[in-house]
Amino acid sequence: MSDFKLTKDKLPDIAKELGVDISKVVDLLPRFTEFYEDVRQQHLASVMRALELRVRRKRDDPNFRIIWGTMTRGTTSTKDAVALLYRKLSLFAIAVPPEMNLQQLRNHVAHELGHLFYDTEHPEDKNDKQLNQKMANVFGVFTMLERGDFYKEKAPKMCNSTWYQVINDFKQLSNREDGKLGTS
Repeated sequence: MSDFKLTKDKLPDIAKELGVDISKVVDLLPRFTEFYEDVRQQHLASVMRALELRVRRKRDDPNFRIIWGTMTRGTTSTKDAVALLYRKLSLFAIAVPPEMNLQQLRNHVAHELGHLFYDTEHPEDKNDKQLNQKMANVFGVFTMLERGDFYKEKAPKMCNSTWYQVINDFKQLSNREDGKLGTS
């Protein structure tokens, strides 16, 4: 298990170091855990959000949004993700089969987002289905290479070396008086 895994045995230290009543911290944990399950299901969320904002600007549609979800078992025979653009609803919806592993899911979502990206950047090609499939794959490759670079190169540099340093960083946030933010 990761030293950074949020576990109940860390709660007394968190409460003590941040000056919070332990009962408040204990009460917040199950609510946070439930919330964070939703966070774990947001595959490629930063890519989705950035594309959503780009489409809003390019199409002058401030209500445009991207959603995704899992297909209901037994309702489809496809093994692939599908996406539909509902221009009148300002919506791009992606559905993935429930059987996909995490890597397949991320690749399929990236591919479907590629359709939206290419359609937004090159609307003149929207009727060339073969080209759109290929360009959605190109976008998917670009996306997964950037994500891989982030996780392997950048994310490790963002992590503290111990879980207790995380507490100290936030303790410094609450204790700052001189306007300077210090981190461990």
